[in-house]
Amino acid sequence: MKRVDVIISGGGMIGSIAAVAAIEAGLSVLLIEANKLHEIKLDSPRNLRVSAISWDNIQTLMKLKVFDELIFERIQAYSHMQVWDNRTNADIDFTVDFSEQACLGYLMENNNLVQAAWKKLKKSDNCDIVEENTIRSIENEGSQVRISLSNGDQYKSRLLIAAEGRNSSVRQSVGIKTQEIPYHQKGLVAYVQLEKAPTETALQAFNKGGPIGILPIKDKQFSIVWSLPEEQCQHWLDCDQTEFEEGVKQAIGKDLGKITLLSKRAAFPLTQLYANKYFENRVVLCGDTAHGVHPLAGQGVNLGIGDIKQLFEVIDIKSLKDDDLLRLALRKYQRRRISQVTETSEMMSALHHLFKDDNHIKKPLRTIGLKLLNNSPLKKWFISQAGS
Repeated sequence: MKRVDVIISGGGMIGSIAAVAAIEAGLSVLLIEANKLHEIKLDSPRNLRVSAISWDNIQTLMKLKVFDELIFERIQAYSHMQVWDNRTNADIDFTVDFSEQACLGYLMENNNLVQAAWKKLKKSDNCDIVEENTIRSIENEGSQVRISLSNGDQYKSRLLIAAEGRNSSVRQSVGIKTQEIPYHQKGLVAYVQLEKAPTETALQAFNKGGPIGILPIKDKQFSIVWSLPEEQCQHWLDCDQTEFEEGVKQAIGKDLGKITLLSKRAAFPLTQLYANKYFENRVVLCGDTAHGVHPLAGQGVNLGIGDIKQLFEVIDIKSLKDDDLLRLALRKYQRRRISQVTETSEMMSALHHLFKDDNHIKKPLRTIGLKLLNNSPLKKWFISQAGS
């Protein structure tokens, strides 16, 4: 049976960043990924899933030397955000304070970030990567975790990090329950070209039924995330290009010139998810395995990176070797992350419910709320939260 300090199940964005953080902390790592990583190159077709990584988390990626491994021609800085409600005159603008930071964040395809982290991992002698495998069984008792993989290999470690996404089999295996609240929406993603959009500016328009986010990628190319009621989404996935472009134009509600669809369309269900706790003995949850939020402010990836930063602030090789020290460290991680995640998730959920319909009470509140926010200290909080 092979032994490492940390096993990480899930080689996506959060799992791979966790693996880099672990090796930077001097720990030996096994990273397990169910799929095979497909290399992307400068001219590869674009991935439909795009994230906006906030400036604070870009600093984390730089510190971990993951940022240097990105394909830079496929990332885009953004320094401004414009948000408006198409049913009132409410709007708000966010602009970076260039005296404090270079931009609000960077937009990038999810697989670009994953590949960058894997490149960093493959340069290390302290990380083994097993692709196209999953954990078949877990023994999570005492001072170590034992696992068996689907290929029959067995490992033991001092900590198992589950970063497998919302449907985590590890989380289910160790008996951690979740609460999941459906928004009865789906997020439709695609790439479009906008003839007259502002540069380095992320846009978001609120409409009855859900917002549309418009994220700058390169030149006049934008990634859209269109939150739609479940019963309407299939229509916009199946309709012809001309009707889809007209629908996007109406959802944006501003004249950004001619809109041209550049890609296929895909959609995913939107739910709010909370794990009841973030660890069980020596198994700890990170990223979407621990929490899921509405994408209207795109906090999923940023909250996940926050998990990794907090986790590796409280654990080290000393705490991993001592049951009591590790329990105290993981309790601190759980307490701090649940507080931060709940604050952000509930704020996003409140905004979702405030803007999704034309209730006669909500409508004036939207106008008042955005105008007050535009002139309040809370605006800085929203700028700092701006992401994905």
